[in-house]
Amino acid sequence: MMLSKYNYNESLKRFEPKEKRCSYCFQNESENINNYDFIKLYKVKDRTNFVIYRSLKYEEMEIGISRCNSCVEFHEEASRKSPILKYAAYMLILIFVLPAFGLKVFIVGISLSVVLFLLLHKYAAKKNNPTERLTLKQGITSNVTIQDLVISGWIFDKPSA
Repeated sequence: MMLSKYNYNESLKRFEPKEKRCSYCFQNESENINNYDFIKLYKVKDRTNFVIYRSLKYEEMEIGISRCNSCVEFHEEASRKSPILKYAAYMLILIFVLPAFGLKVFIVGISLSVVLFLLLHKYAAKKNNPTERLTLKQGITSNVTIQDLVISGWIFDKPSA
């Protein structure tokens, strides 16, 4: 069975990993189950689509990925910085592109925005050192159990009729 590495928590209706080693940095051990990253997966059992009637039945599963304190802080910091960097890039584009004083200003604005994005990306890559730690998405997609579940028909997005 593919969920042999998990315990089922009846009260919270979720699968909790037995393995304490962090699935994102592969070095530390998780000290608190509240730090785990819990993912919801769905599997369609029955779908009926008639002109006047639609019905959908699906299973839902919540499965955990172990995560240490250090990786929790890393992921929270990344989620805080991401919108700030995005809006900074948008502001630069607005400042240099919207005045539309000609094609030269437009080209210079786009060029500066691209250069700024590349510099920020390079700085973030140096600071976070992604070779040592996986992002949330990388950790989810690299988890063998979740890969097996996806292959067997489970999906990440809640199905709709």
